Amino acid sequence: MACIKSLDQNTVHRICSGQVVINLANAVKELIENSLDAGAKTIEIRLRQYGSELIEVIDDGPGIAEQDFQTITLKHYTSKIQNYDDLETLGTFGFRGEALSSLCALSDLTITTRHASTDVATRLEYDKKGLIAKRTPCARSVGTSVCLERLFHTLPVRHKEFTKNLKREYHKLIHVIQCYSLISEGVKLSCYNIVGDKSTKIMSTHSKNSLKENIIEIFGVAAMSSLVKFEQIEPSDEVLIDYKLKKPDDVEQKAAAAATTTDYASLFKIEGYVSDCSHNSGRSAPDRQYFYVNKRPCDNSRVTKLVNELFHQFNRLQYPMFV
Repeated sequence: MACIKSLDQNTVHRICSGQVVINLANAVKELIENSLDAGAKTIEIRLRQYGSELIEVIDDGPGIAEQDFQTITLKHYTSKIQNYDDLETLGTFGFRGEALSSLCALSDLTITTRHASTDVATRLEYDKKGLIAKRTPCARSVGTSVCLERLFHTLPVRHKEFTKNLKREYHKLIHVIQCYSLISEGVKLSCYNIVGDKSTKIMSTHSKNSLKENIIEIFGVAAMSSLVKFEQIEPSDEVLIDYKLKKPDDVEQKAAAAATTTDYASLFKIEGYVSDCSHNSGRSAPDRQYFYVNKRPCDNSRVTKLVNELFHQFNRLQYPMFV
């Protein structure tokens, strides 16, 4: 048997990168989150050939400072946290310093950025290790553009599957963009797909400041008219018994429960919209179901299953839309 040896760093980087960015939607999600964390108010996503040839995410954030040009694409470099305890108060999307480093290994990555303190933008081309290969001054307004070309071309098997299932990957991507468009209040988010010489607007929001307005922007007034707003109420004694929850008797006990993370229903707040149960108010498939925790898109199969089961008690032929 061969003796046990440490893998070289290039091999480790390539293997781990494929585990961080696993599909088209995941790659774009990381870039959208970077723009939102930077405080951008306008984010534009441009795809060429459904994202197989090029992906570009353009924002109007404050731009990247020159001292961060190199470290932004290195593994485990981040401005979001300083140590493990900072995770308790984390308010941003990204914090691991993995995304851009992984995208360097999986695609041809170029960043064009102009910081608010500078007069000229800089175009940065990175190699597979995340090191700056070329640096060129250029013109751009304040903000950042991240361009990915030939996603997954360094992983032949995955690239073949990616191009083979491109339309399916593209539809997953649109769902992810809708997720962030719905929950991002005060942010204009748009997406375009370029095939040949034709550019098609896929979707666009207009900096609305409420979830309701964003739903109307993306899905239309008709979709909103079939939704009802969640009304969170105190659980009855029967519900508390069924779910093995304890109900504090007074304000002091409630405060103590909150401090000790006792599983009491009032420690969280639910808000949003769901289809009413009348026929023709739902949908033929569960394709518009969005779940967030602290305004972060999440997949929670138990919550989704519960909402669908309750809806089917009144309407067995359709699925609800919910946000």
